[in-house]
Amino acid sequence: MRFLLIALLFAVCPIVHAQGKHDYSGVWKKNCEDQMGLMFKPLHGQYAVLFCKSDVCSEPGVYRPNSRIDNDPMYEVLSEKRIKVRDREGTYSIYVKCQALSGTP
Repeated sequence: MRFLLIALLFAVCPIVHAQGKHDYSGVWKKNCEDQMGLMFKPLHGQYAVLFCKSDVCSEPGVYRPNSRIDNDPMYEVLSEKRIKVRDREGTYSIYVKCQALSGTP
């Protein structure tokens, strides 16, 4: 019986953990009407953080290193739709999620 309970916990815990994780993929801007912003694009279990102006974006890893976002000192997640991004000088800017990427919620 104990073995069955432990097996059930191992089966359920990853599902619960995955449901609690935020999906950061999308276009983030200081103001959604701005022409410039950031795109968080899923890449090998992390996010490529691209700088975009109009429809042109930097290549992955050029503007900022790839990140998991969670537990990264360069980011502070305020909510599913708001995030603080730290710059090289150590100050933060608040970004809002303006658009999800195609195929993401």
